Amino acid sequence: MGLSTAALLWGLPGLLLTIALHPALSPCPAQALVPAHRDYCVLGAGPAGLQMAYFLQRAGRDYAVFERAPGPGSFFTRYPRHRKLISINKRYTGKANAEFNLRHDWNSLLSHDPRLLFRHYSNAYFPDAGDMVRYLGDFADRLGLHVLYNTTIAHVTLTKDQRAWNGHYFILTDQEGQAYQCSVLLVATGLSVPNQVDFPGSEYVDGYESVSVDPKDFVGHNVLILGRGNSAFETAENILGVTNFIHMLSRSRVRLSWATHYVGDLRSLRLSAGGELSKKYPLVKASYESKGSRGLFVLGTASHSVDYRKSAGGFIHGFRYTVRAVHRLLEQRHHGVTWPSTKHPITQLASAIIRRVNEASGLYQMFSVLADVVLLKENATAFEYLEEFPMQMLAQLETITGRRARHGLFVINMEYGRNFSGPDKDVFFYDRSVGHTEDAWLSNFLHPVIYYYRHLPTEQEVRFRPAGWPLPRPTAIHHIVEDFLTDWTAPVGHILPLRRFLENCLDTDLRSFYAESCFLFALTRQKLPPFCQQGYLRTQGLVGTESLRQHGMESGLLWDYATVGRRDSGQQPGNHGPGQHPLAPGPPVSPFDSNKEEL
Repeated sequence: MGLSTAALLWGLPGLLLTIALHPALSPCPAQALVPAHRDYCVLGAGPAGLQMAYFLQRAGRDYAVFERAPGPGSFFTRYPRHRKLISINKRYTGKANAEFNLRHDWNSLLSHDPRLLFRHYSNAYFPDAGDMVRYLGDFADRLGLHVLYNTTIAHVTLTKDQRAWNGHYFILTDQEGQAYQCSVLLVATGLSVPNQVDFPGSEYVDGYESVSVDPKDFVGHNVLILGRGNSAFETAENILGVTNFIHMLSRSRVRLSWATHYVGDLRSLRLSAGGELSKKYPLVKASYESKGSRGLFVLGTASHSVDYRKSAGGFIHGFRYTVRAVHRLLEQRHHGVTWPSTKHPITQLASAIIRRVNEASGLYQMFSVLADVVLLKENATAFEYLEEFPMQMLAQLETITGRRARHGLFVINMEYGRNFSGPDKDVFFYDRSVGHTEDAWLSNFLHPVIYYYRHLPTEQEVRFRPAGWPLPRPTAIHHIVEDFLTDWTAPVGHILPLRRFLENCLDTDLRSFYAESCFLFALTRQKLPPFCQQGYLRTQGLVGTESLRQHGMESGLLWDYATVGRRDSGQQPGNHGPGQHPLAPGPPVSPFDSNKEEL
């Protein structure tokens, strides 16, 4: 008896191949009846569809999710066949940081509700598929997502209209003939197309999608399994104890996930959700928009063509972040809502980067795909921090985000080294960098890489970047030396080299100083460190030592505070007296004054 593996990924079987693989949708004549209109139509109520629905609902957008089954997550009611998920459910990490913990939670969708974390649905490290069905049902119900169940979209056409956002509308027709007009179509139907084998006798082969899961049907048999991926080993393990022999054949070597660091490869004998073929994925841009139809986006498992065999975009723990990136793009494009960002003084740049590389889950899961971007302000006095932007869209950053990149930028990315995956390669090979900061560029394990550009790269520079580089060659680049525990908090090994790199790029001093040092800098330098500019010269925290106070009084730049209270000149505190230096501060501020910033 023979078995063939199936390319069954995490998503709902549906219309993906009908729609996304044919991006040039045929125009249709105007409908006799005006169909019901939705700004956003989402096909499929699997994890990706529900994740997008959540973001649309939180933004108050007009949307509907179309699902042919009576409930969400119908894929998981049948697959994996032996009910053991491939995704890990690590409930304890030793940390309380919710963002960090998502690095080890591969099942939860993003939401504001802490009850909707998968850890509350299963204690198992590799959960049962039924737990996922229950989780997705609660996610849709508790958040009140707009899902039309038992609705099969049988036909999709495109009608041109100059009034439409994208120059055309998508017309969806369900099994009852009801039509829906959509400004944006978001396809989240997943992939479930079996591998097709063609050889003499292949008509007798059972596929993964149809083979019996009852070991009794294989008692005393010799079994040939075509394939050596997760589905193949999942099937083999199920019948291992009752068969005479199990033969496994494939066109390629066994690829173990621990060696390749690719989640789709073989993880163990107890895992599921098998092999993938790149030809089964639709061709989309790095923004996950169809190359042929503007306004058509591919989400979830099927969007894995952007990072196939590289990152985690084909799985929940990866595409929950790419879905969020698509939503942010749509918010800017159609509603003028700029990409979320935070603004900080330049003195906080190093700490902001260190915090993100040590905590962020999106950067960690979608390495070399999503990156943080730091936009510098004029004269590098401040910066704007944008999270999880699609790296390959860097040249279009201003259009996509609504933010300006006029004074230089940093791109913070997570990368493996060049020797991390492939035949005879080992992420822990003997010659890698394991702690010497001068050799950090030789780091082979996952580690942060910071790119500095004086100007935003062009489309041509991104397209013709050096081979093996995720981005064009930068003005300067810095690797933070790898750490086996992905903990980059060592003051000398990690933080100090990063700060010095940033200072060299910005031609300034990012250190924090006491007031005495700032006072001396004011007398000896034309350009003060940003910390002194933002603190000392604004009289936010003053004299820090008795020696500095004495120097100030002797030079005539500071008042004699001991006599200020006895003077009755009527001069207001903080005003400059006759002969005072214009930079001299007013009366001292208590270090316990919560409205002032201590130096």
